[in-house]
Amino acid sequence: MFKRRVFTIFGLTCFSFITVPLAPAILLLSFCLSLVKSLRTLPQAMLLLYFYISREWSGLVWLSWIWPFHRQEDDYIDRNRLIQFWWIQGLFDVAVKLYRLDITILGEDAIKGPTAIVLARHTSVADTVLPLLLFGGTRKEGVRYVLKQELQILPCIDIAGNRLPNAFVDRSGTDSAGAIKQVSDLLIGCDETESMLIYPEGTRSSVKKREQLATKKPNLRNQLDRWYNLLPPRLGGISALAMVNPVKDLVFLAHDGFEGTASILDLINGSWLQQKVLLKFWRIPYEKVPKHDFENFLFGEWDEMNRTVDELTEQLSTAGYAISLL
Repeated sequence: MFKRRVFTIFGLTCFSFITVPLAPAILLLSFCLSLVKSLRTLPQAMLLLYFYISREWSGLVWLSWIWPFHRQEDDYIDRNRLIQFWWIQGLFDVAVKLYRLDITILGEDAIKGPTAIVLARHTSVADTVLPLLLFGGTRKEGVRYVLKQELQILPCIDIAGNRLPNAFVDRSGTDSAGAIKQVSDLLIGCDETESMLIYPEGTRSSVKKREQLATKKPNLRNQLDRWYNLLPPRLGGISALAMVNPVKDLVFLAHDGFEGTASILDLINGSWLQQKVLLKFWRIPYEKVPKHDFENFLFGEWDEMNRTVDELTEQLSTAGYAISLL
């Protein structure tokens, strides 16, 4: 961990020393290059990048400050959660303003109620913040995350994420039992004031990844055909959660409109500019979640997730057509 942080913070330092002094030239060049259609939101991407650099350094200073002075205090976890929320909320708000996003939330009643296990669709680098901001933030409570290990390359996520009760899992499959235990232990440690987030697909869903999965695992072709908007859920971690779940409801989150940020390059080609995004939550009470036939239950909810994505896509399409007529 120490070596990783030395490497990532050194990398951030070098990157900052190179890019910050060149900011005026880089931003001017980005505005000129934005005349090229495939680079039309390059200025927005560069402004977001510079905001990220400032946010990262500010977060590191704040995280460094509270460690020697507050780590023995009862509110140490809360202080780290505050920094996490501040870091993510700032980046999200700036992205919404720069790209002029229009975000609508459906099923807000599902956000209310007891703490829950949130199972969300995953299509982009942007949708990872939704459960924390829209579920945990709205409820003013912590959300434990199941995250991929690779995200520890970002210093603030690494430091704050490991101080807080989260699980950074290895998705390679070399230690599936260990990863499942991490996920189970994370839920077991949850109290009545915390919710938990997991992405059942395990990675961002895309046409390319669906095709790769169909080639690599032909036995999943039927599931890929059945859930043509999604990747099949990875059953190991989710089934383990069902077995150790104390009393938590399940809250599902479907969304459409974030596909324009499937990769970093999408932020510069204009596909996310003035994008309309629809999100829908729905809740399944704990007493209606079977433990002994959980797989069929989950598949049924994944059918619902697939149908909901279709409905949201249709609503966005209709809204886009209506706007074009004005």
